[in-house]
Amino acid sequence: MIDPHIQKLFSLGLGLEEPWRITSLEMVPSEKQPTLLELHIRIDFEEGSSFPCPGFDQGCKVHDTRERTWRHLNFFQYRCYITARVPRIITPDGKVRTVPVPWARSGSGFTLMMEGVILTLVKHMPVRTVAREIGEHDTKLWRLIDYHVGEALKDQDFSDVSAIGVDEYSHKGHNYITVFLSHPDVVTDEAGRRRQAGKARVLFVTEGKDKDAVKRFLERFKEKDGKPGQVKVATSDMIHGYRSVLGESFPEAVVTVDKFHVVKNCSDAVDNTRKREMRSKNAAKTKDLKETRYIWLKNPDNLTDRQRERLGQLLQVEYLDTVQAYSCRLELQDFYETHKAYDEDMVSDFERLAIRFANSAVMEIRKFAQCLTRNAVEILNYFQTLRTNAILEGFNSKISIIKSRARGFRNMRNFMNMIYFVCGELSLPLQPIM
Repeated sequence: MIDPHIQKLFSLGLGLEEPWRITSLEMVPSEKQPTLLELHIRIDFEEGSSFPCPGFDQGCKVHDTRERTWRHLNFFQYRCYITARVPRIITPDGKVRTVPVPWARSGSGFTLMMEGVILTLVKHMPVRTVAREIGEHDTKLWRLIDYHVGEALKDQDFSDVSAIGVDEYSHKGHNYITVFLSHPDVVTDEAGRRRQAGKARVLFVTEGKDKDAVKRFLERFKEKDGKPGQVKVATSDMIHGYRSVLGESFPEAVVTVDKFHVVKNCSDAVDNTRKREMRSKNAAKTKDLKETRYIWLKNPDNLTDRQRERLGQLLQVEYLDTVQAYSCRLELQDFYETHKAYDEDMVSDFERLAIRFANSAVMEIRKFAQCLTRNAVEILNYFQTLRTNAILEGFNSKISIIKSRARGFRNMRNFMNMIYFVCGELSLPLQPIM
């Protein structure tokens, strides 16, 4: 017989109401590890109880019961489990239905409070680590994440989305996913300064990186009350497959190739030039370029004193193509810093820049100049919209952390769920731990 005071205390802690009641509390050895004790709480209902049935006014009598067990929050250092007879009722229309219990959702092996704690932990820790710490298989946690992400996605509302961004990410080689996000609003304060208001969020994640990915996003966008004609800006990288279908799907949007992708492509050209010269048979070049990779990739302001001194020496070496390529990248960055609006001077300067790059003695820069020419309209649209994929690049670092912490996902669905989970601003039942 349980002490009434203890019974009341645990009932309050679990939020139990009539006809549910605690019938026993036991500390028993664990089946998996007999040296460890576990707290087992048994819950039952009063004999002769009736349970409400949605759609009917009167309560329904119990037809039969099925015993179920759920993992609950630890009681001090002891694992805790709740076991109950779950009643099934016969409704007035003759159907048999399982009565939902107040402490857990249907089909789950965890209580609602335990689910909230698990979701809180996996937002900041690898799923496998959380599974090990709580003593559960990670497959159960992935099922839990899949359920709650799926439920949260049902409540998405795209009716306020007016600017979108798109980018792709690789996973395990040539497997790609495409991520679509909503840009935060841009407002102008009293001093005329533009700033972002609100948060960016991931809207949609899908496999592949082609036109079909954008078409799938458009379908989801409309399903969630998004208005394609309301979208005024769409940012992307220099992949034509995205841009052409973005323009078709969102006819009012100014498609913009953001400056970060342009500068990154130029940085890649610099690095490719360095790699080519390092592979050459010119001993002087390979000697000068040895261990200089990060010097060329960083901005001068971000270099250490030693790197800055080394860069100054390298810039005096006239026979290095890498130096010429690096100078072109600095010139491109200066172009973006100098011009802040779409006007004739900006267009003229861009044309001169593209021509100089096209006539460069460095083949990697000439190839990059072709990208500038081919994407000129969308690149220059940046000075009209002043929107970039900087937010997506920030998400990129989060996604990289997700990948590294997971050490490989069993399937792409888990990977995409974690992107939604971490970056989707979803309404999830997280539970404070302290």
